[in-house]
Amino acid sequence: MGVRDEIGFLTIHQGYADRFFPGTSVLHTRARYAVFVPWLFEDLAGLTGPAATRALREREKDIAGRLKHAGEYQVIGGRVYPNYSSQPPSTVYWNALAVWGILHTRPDGRTISRAQAHRLLRGAGLATDDDGQLLVGFDPPFVPLPARPSNWRSDRLTLRLTTAEASFLRDRLAQLRRPNGNELSLLARLVRTEAAAPTGMWANETRAIAGSDQGPLVRAQQAASLAGVGRAIYDALLEHILEVDDKREISRRHRDHLVSVVGERGPVAAKIDVDALEADIGALPPKLRSVVTATRDWIASKSTDPVSLVAVYEAAEARKGPRARLPLTPNGRARRLEWSSDEHGVAGPLHYRWDQVSTLLNDLADAE
Repeated sequence: MGVRDEIGFLTIHQGYADRFFPGTSVLHTRARYAVFVPWLFEDLAGLTGPAATRALREREKDIAGRLKHAGEYQVIGGRVYPNYSSQPPSTVYWNALAVWGILHTRPDGRTISRAQAHRLLRGAGLATDDDGQLLVGFDPPFVPLPARPSNWRSDRLTLRLTTAEASFLRDRLAQLRRPNGNELSLLARLVRTEAAAPTGMWANETRAIAGSDQGPLVRAQQAASLAGVGRAIYDALLEHILEVDDKREISRRHRDHLVSVVGERGPVAAKIDVDALEADIGALPPKLRSVVTATRDWIASKSTDPVSLVAVYEAAEARKGPRARLPLTPNGRARRLEWSSDEHGVAGPLHYRWDQVSTLLNDLADAE
């Protein structure tokens, strides 16, 4: 509901981000949370059910407070402390722990839930799955972890990795394969350099170590640029409809931005090969594919007026149901009344979680 993705470009974002950087999330902050979370669960061994949930919630809030008071940045829950975070570390990092091989999977290959992890830590012989069936002979939920630092329970706790913790995480991340394949992921290749993050996702040093992902990396940049143009087209179309059809006075902020973004990103976006893109990340939803193709062709035509794209963009936005803004219907008009051109941020390209990946790589390189 709260995600800005009117046309569906996040499908491309997620496809390439998962291919290049398995297990990552836009909610990730610092690498050390990947060891904090398993430690917290192990500290609470013996507790299950509501008691374990309450204790974990308190411990995560306590860590947020200690890190905040220590002057750390990117603290999960730091902004709302002393209230509880709606997205605590155990939620934000749980999938990463599974993908990165820190959290064991169930015998059937599915990810262990947090409740199951608490039960397994109480005793593997007594642990049950969500249906109450015994998980006989199942291993503890986590692989052997690095030792906790001496300040684990003190106010001197920080988000800086120790060398042992960094080595542990690097060993895990360096083995990451692409989803549904045996090729090393781009994240694994970057981790194996043991260097700080390259200057950018499209930097020469990134391309140099990308291996068989060099071609997909080029297409990902083209798709990122095209999405930036496409998002700007959507905003420009809204301004046009508000002015021409709804008879409202409105600025040209987003229409002017479209001119700028086409000049900056259009040459790269126009090179996108949609068939090759789908070979990289899987088939796009048909209406999104139509948007990508129509946007590429519109850029190549050197047109300055996006009105010819209204129909294809409106068809794609239909996925939003009653929240769609482009239709010339009473409901669409009502949704447009809620939209402010001046308050709405200008469109940007896809980022594929590069900021989160850069922080992860820098944390590993900066261990002490």
